[in-house]
Amino acid sequence: MSVIANISTALPEYKHKQSDLAEFMSDLYQYPDHKKRKLKIMYAKSGIANRYSVIPDYSSGREDMVFFPKTHNLEPFPGIEYRMQYFNNAALPLCIRAIENCIKEKVLYHQITHLITVSCTGLSAPGLDIDIVQSLQLNSTINRTSVNFMGCYAAIHALKQADYICKSDADAVVLVVCVELCTIHFQKIDDLDNTLANLLFGDGAATALIVPDTTASKHKFKGFGIKNFHSQLDLDGKRDMTWQLSSTGFLMSLSSYIPQLIEKGFKNLFEGSIHRLGIKKQDIAHWAIHPGGRKILEVIQKELELADADLESSYRVLKNYGNMSSPTILFVLKDIWDTKADANRKELTYGVAFGPGLTMESVILENV
Repeated sequence: MSVIANISTALPEYKHKQSDLAEFMSDLYQYPDHKKRKLKIMYAKSGIANRYSVIPDYSSGREDMVFFPKTHNLEPFPGIEYRMQYFNNAALPLCIRAIENCIKEKVLYHQITHLITVSCTGLSAPGLDIDIVQSLQLNSTINRTSVNFMGCYAAIHALKQADYICKSDADAVVLVVCVELCTIHFQKIDDLDNTLANLLFGDGAATALIVPDTTASKHKFKGFGIKNFHSQLDLDGKRDMTWQLSSTGFLMSLSSYIPQLIEKGFKNLFEGSIHRLGIKKQDIAHWAIHPGGRKILEVIQKELELADADLESSYRVLKNYGNMSSPTILFVLKDIWDTKADANRKELTYGVAFGPGLTMESVILENV
């Protein structure tokens, strides 16, 4: 069994209130009063209080904007080259902060044997993985893997790769680094899909350190032991969540039907997950549900008949940070470990995240 020996998170410096973000949107679109009220109600009911961004513009005055032009309609609108350069400049410092906190008092830089970077909001070559190796002076022989463009479930996919590595290499020390700068891809398209995307997403980074259980035992590392993974693809939802390249950045299509699609397939996913381990729902102590939105959490809570307290960590992450795509599930797992888990008991945690496809990825963890 592999062990998640530590999880660390990092946030950019600009904290935006959800109400200020709603104001930014309604001012941009020049909405009449009745549409402004409707937008504010949508934002107020999102379950989100704050989101973080590498961009100050969303709650600054027009004269203080640094990313968008200081024109009322934000023209000339930033192109993809500008957005990718912004990612390259802003993503690395976030990752370094998360990594430094993650490995502190656990391992030394030269002991890291594998690096898995995860992002769907920035792509280049040489990429983030090489920037991290260079910045931290990691071994030039380090094994590198990049998980790109998978979206919100990508962290679980990366943990799966780390688990495979640790099971095949008793000396492996794997670092998973997720970073998403969703807010650099803001689009002006005034339709429901884009409104939902603009309402939900924020920026953040998270890092996980994964080692074989023999290493964890030797060094007395506490953490989440990885028990099992289970995934499911529902092609009926292929067009309901998409992430496409365009000349003005990445375009998110986010259908309002996603909660219903998840509701339709989630029980099969969950039952398949626990069946493989021969356990029951009652054996699960903690629930790390990716907070892709308030309605998604409500659907899963209803399907599994969970109490409000069961999804406390998911709701807290949604409220404080919004949906940060791939790092988000690691934020939830860290919150569970810090506030709910009893490290001295072999409690089980069920984690699940969702993304394009429609893909549902799950993991079952056990305190070690």
